[in-house]
Amino acid sequence: MQTKTIRIRKSTVFLTVIFILGFMMVTGVVKSYSKYAEEQAQTPAPAAAEDYSGMELIQLTEPPEGAEKAVISTTAGEFTLVLYPEEAPEAVRRFKSECESGAYNGMKAGLYDLKSIFTLDSPSEEPYSAELSIDLWPFKGAVCMTEKGDIVFINSVELSEDEKEYLRSDESELKEVSRTFADIGGVPNYARVYAVFGQVVDGMDIVEKICSSGSEAVLIESICFIK
Repeated sequence: MQTKTIRIRKSTVFLTVIFILGFMMVTGVVKSYSKYAEEQAQTPAPAAAEDYSGMELIQLTEPPEGAEKAVISTTAGEFTLVLYPEEAPEAVRRFKSECESGAYNGMKAGLYDLKSIFTLDSPSEEPYSAELSIDLWPFKGAVCMTEKGDIVFINSVELSEDEKEYLRSDESELKEVSRTFADIGGVPNYARVYAVFGQVVDGMDIVEKICSSGSEAVLIESICFIK
């Protein structure tokens, strides 16, 4: 029996390959557009630009007489922070409630490699909607609350001289904020993300010590409130 040889012209192969590639490209474009359209539908409209004309950096001023403060005692030492109930009432209320219940007592400080912050985990699962005041920023010594209710104590990221110079050259309406980050430090990328509700006014060296404690566990002993 004679075996027939089936010959396929090169032109036919070429046209077939072109057709398949073209189909794949069209399908890919349709899928990409569909995904883009879906993402756009789920993306909220950009918020209106904020007015910073009346901004007052109250963290850089002395707390008014009678301002409520929290004294935090840890195994590394004691530090004090002033609270801002007018600017972040819900964060202050929640922090005070959890402190007074003793929820933080005995809790271990959460540490990060950059030594820029330390944290205390939220003792509850209640979400928190950030109260973002134009008068409060995550400068060094700031105390923030995340959307999960965790507490973040700000030390500072390490800024190079070039980065500091860049911040000092800012001529926008936020130039005072930029220069404060350059002069005293903080964590700029937390700005307008986490709500600031307090500022360390005494014992910042203890906050720095905790952030740099490494493998040495630092525990919260007690938190009390004074005026």
